[in-house]
Amino acid sequence: MDISGRHEAEGRYEMVCAAVSARISPNFLERIDSVRLTRCQAGSLDINLISDIIIEACIGLPGIIIAESGDLYNLEVWRVKSILGRDFKYPQTLAERTAVELAHHISLAGRRLIRYGIDSGIDSGIDSGIDSGKESGKERVME
Repeated sequence: MDISGRHEAEGRYEMVCAAVSARISPNFLERIDSVRLTRCQAGSLDINLISDIIIEACIGLPGIIIAESGDLYNLEVWRVKSILGRDFKYPQTLAERTAVELAHHISLAGRRLIRYGIDSGIDSGIDSGIDSGKESGKERVME
């Protein structure tokens, strides 16, 4: 799991959370089962907002949530587990680091596509497979 956009732009935070459901061995990504993008706009950031985005992106996905410590304000693992209400860990193995890196690239690309591509009409009618949240009601705006 990774969140892109945790920096202020034009007085707001426009974030995209990528959740990658994968089967991994200690050294390799064995299989990618699914990828989810969740978009959120907010006026300010805190651990409650970040945890809500993570929970929404990971709902129904099995397994342990793995994320970089910076995404969760460098909290201790036991605290993150209690906030998210499920198993959590920071990446330790090569495969875990690769999975988080993959999620990072997906969240960054998704944020760029949503922010610059879809809104400006660059997608030229090509089905990108990413829901910008505009028609489906999936976009969350937090004040």
